[in-house]
Amino acid sequence: MSSEDFADLSGLEALIQSQEQGIEIDILSEQGKPIGLKIGFVGPDSDRMQKAMRDVTAEFAKAAAERGSLEASADDGDARMIAILAKATTHWTPNPKIGGQVIPFSEENVRNLYSKFRIIREQVEVRAVRRSSFTKSSSAASAD
Repeated sequence: MSSEDFADLSGLEALIQSQEQGIEIDILSEQGKPIGLKIGFVGPDSDRMQKAMRDVTAEFAKAAAERGSLEASADDGDARMIAILAKATTHWTPNPKIGGQVIPFSEENVRNLYSKFRIIREQVEVRAVRRSSFTKSSSAASAD
């Protein structure tokens, strides 16, 4: 193998760094127009996302053991994804208002928002699970 034969992994290293830094997207209405809420989150290979997946797996395993069944309940899939996304969400801006009440950023409030508004959760989910969302060529400003 000559010194000219190598695989340059710099691009992958940049991708990992980008996932650690995260992105912020504009949340869109059903008509595809920004509603004024931006949500930030990290990528699928980030330390935070990996820890979120481990923590949620442990949380759901403990709940299954407590109910005496290792069978997943009917709602486990959505609940797991919501829990993982909530842990991977870094911020939102500005604080949303629901029914006249301002909702400050916290993991619990993110879970509640993603549970209540599937349209918001799906926009975050579709971007958070794709490595391509964190490349320089992707548009981090829209949830398409």
